[in-house]
Amino acid sequence: MNTRIFAAGLALVLGVLAPVTAQDSAPTPDSELKTLVARVQAKLKDGQKSAAELAPELAAFDTLLAKYQALKTDEVAQIAFMKATLYTQVLKDNERGKSLLLEIKTNFPDTKVAASIDRLLAGPGKASGGPEVPAAIVGKPAPELNFIWSTQPGLKTLSSLKGKVVILDFWATWCGPCISSFPHVRELTAHFKGAEVVIIGVTSIQGRVSNLEARAIDVQGDPEKEMALTPDFIKKHDMTWITAFSEEKVFNSDYGITGIPSMVIIAPDGIVRHKSHPMKVDTEMVDAVLKEFKLTVPAAKKA
Repeated sequence: MNTRIFAAGLALVLGVLAPVTAQDSAPTPDSELKTLVARVQAKLKDGQKSAAELAPELAAFDTLLAKYQALKTDEVAQIAFMKATLYTQVLKDNERGKSLLLEIKTNFPDTKVAASIDRLLAGPGKASGGPEVPAAIVGKPAPELNFIWSTQPGLKTLSSLKGKVVILDFWATWCGPCISSFPHVRELTAHFKGAEVVIIGVTSIQGRVSNLEARAIDVQGDPEKEMALTPDFIKKHDMTWITAFSEEKVFNSDYGITGIPSMVIIAPDGIVRHKSHPMKVDTEMVDAVLKEFKLTVPAAKKA
């Protein structure tokens, strides 16, 4: 089953590429990818399907991407796509695979592969075999979140914040649009300073830390290191709100999170009131909830 799916992905991505011939003396992204995928297929046919068994091939994908990182072409984007396909279709790690697909949009923005990502991710519950996304979270009790690390000492669960307006911003270090929305989240944080409003940037273990150094830092299998690097990321990007790692995946199906960044506003009674892109969340939305529960509304800032 996994072998057939991976082969189908190979045909989809590489079908339009020129065949490799004996006259091709120098390696190219196309030829090296085909060689690597052949290695993967051979292992799959031999029943080797675990992350440990495929570790050399996963490392080889990273080596290829590093080798051709200066080229923002479809051929190199296809290397990244096949790596993501390996995670989703063979290793069944939908979280990592989806994050890798979204990263293609950031790293290869002008390629055909990047242009196809949104279509490939449409209806992720059906396409990936994962859980169906709830029809709507708004108006329902906020599902629990369990925090394994937080910049706020003692913060362990979302439910412990009941009685306050809670704003959840789902994000990850590799997510360019998340980082682009940080200035707006920073403004919200400043506006509601001192009010009964808690803003939490919620992420989960990703296996790498991006946008901290020139290249992503591989921390696969070392969550303690990933969390230890987070304060440096927070400082670099001036994240003035609470940041937390949840046990639950950042693509949280309970909240219907199929793409990030995504922001959720929870009323003091624990009911979700809004779910939207952070840039569509304004102070008036939060003020209305504060007024409803007779909590102090911050004064409007003077222009």
